[in-house]
Amino acid sequence: MTRGTPSEPHRLASASGPSAEAEDARPARLAAAAAQQISEHGLAAVSARSIAASAGASASAINYNFGGIEQLFRLVFEQGAQRTAEWQTARREELGALPRSPDGAVRALEHVLVAWTGPMRPLALLYQEHLIAEPRARNDEGWVALWRDFWLGVAADFGLGETEGRLMHAFFESEALYHLSGWSSALEAAALRELVEHFGMVWLGAGPARPIGALAQAEQSAGVLAAGSIAPSAVRIAQAAAEVIEGGLGALTHRAVAARAGVTTGAVTHHFRTVEDLVAGAIRGQVLALAPMPGRGSNAPPVEEVGSGEEFLEAVRYYAVQDLPVASSAGRRLPFLAAVRRPSLAGAAAVIRFAHGGTARGAIGRYFAPPAGTLSLYAGALSRLSSAIWLACTADERPRESRERLIEEVTGRMLRALPAKGD
Repeated sequence: MTRGTPSEPHRLASASGPSAEAEDARPARLAAAAAQQISEHGLAAVSARSIAASAGASASAINYNFGGIEQLFRLVFEQGAQRTAEWQTARREELGALPRSPDGAVRALEHVLVAWTGPMRPLALLYQEHLIAEPRARNDEGWVALWRDFWLGVAADFGLGETEGRLMHAFFESEALYHLSGWSSALEAAALRELVEHFGMVWLGAGPARPIGALAQAEQSAGVLAAGSIAPSAVRIAQAAAEVIEGGLGALTHRAVAARAGVTTGAVTHHFRTVEDLVAGAIRGQVLALAPMPGRGSNAPPVEEVGSGEEFLEAVRYYAVQDLPVASSAGRRLPFLAAVRRPSLAGAAAVIRFAHGGTARGAIGRYFAPPAGTLSLYAGALSRLSSAIWLACTADERPRESRERLIEEVTGRMLRALPAKGD
C-alpha cells in the first residue's frame, strides 16, 4: 500500500525549522498509537480523535499524513503482517529442535499457539481485528496467506504433506482466537493440550493421545447452557444485546438494549442487573441462538433430527463449503473479542470458547462409538475445524474448491478414526 503523499508545504516544513524532527516522527507515532488502540479496545471503539490524543497530535493529522483513517488502518495492518512474518521466521528456526515426526508437529502446533496468544497477545489481537475489518481498511487476505504458508512450511519440516499443513492452519485459526481467553489459565492450557493431541492423533497421524478430561471439565466449569435453560424473555433481550454489542462495549447500555428489544428498561434490568451481567447474558443468548445447525436445504430438519452419522457429516460438509462463513463462527467472534478485553467478562468469553461442539456432540454420541472420554474431543475438534475452514481458505485462488477438499479430509479422516455404533 502507498501511504498518502504529503503536500508540498509539508515537505518544506519538514525539511527545515526546529519542528522538522517532530514532523517526521508524527506518522510513526500515529501508526503506533493506532495499533495499540486497536489491540486494546477493538477496531469499533477506535476513532481518529482517540488515536490522535494517544499520539499527542491533532485529529486532522491523520488525514494530512495518511489521507484518512482507513488508510491509516491499512498501514497498521500491513505493519502487523510484516511483524508476523519476522516472528514466524524466528519460530521456524526454534521449532527445528523438535523431533521430525507427526508427534513433533503436534508439539510445534501447541508451542506456536501458546507463544502467539501469550507473549505476542497485542499482535494476535491486532490480527483478529484485521479479520473483521471492512475491506477498505485491511490489506486483502495477505495476513491470512502468511499463516497458511507458515503452516504448509511447518508441515513439510516435520515430514507431513500439504493436506496436513492446511489442517494445522485451520486448527490454528480457531484456537489463535479462542486461546486469547483469560478465564482459567491452568484449565485452558490443559484443555488446549488435550485438544491438540487429539487433533494430532486423528488428523495428522500422530501417536495415541490419552484423554484426561480437561476439555470436558472446561465445558462444564464454563457453564455452557443447554437450549431451553434461559427464559424466552431473557433470550429475546440477550439477542438484542448481542446486536447492540456489535458497535462495541461502549454502546451496550440497558436503555439501548431495551430500545432494540422493544421492552422497558426495567424488563432488561430484571434479567440483567449490571452491564457485566448484560454482556454475559448477551453472549450466552447468542451462543444458544447460534447452536442449532439446520440440515441441508431450506426445509430440512436440524442436525439433531438427521437420521444417520453420514447425514450429519454431509450437513457439516455442506455448510463448510458455502461462500459466506457459517453464522455461528461469525457471530461468536465479535462478542468474544469484546469479552476478552475485560477481566470481569472472562467467564462470558469462556462460554463462547467452550460452547463449540455442542450440536456435534449429540450427533456423534447417537451415531458413533467414541472411546471413553473422547466425545467432547471429537465434537470440539470437528466444530473448530469446520468453522475455521472458510477463513483458512480465503486467501486461496479458488477458495470454494479448497474448502471442498479440506472438509472432505476433515470428515473422512474422522470417519476412519471413529467407529460407528454396532461395528
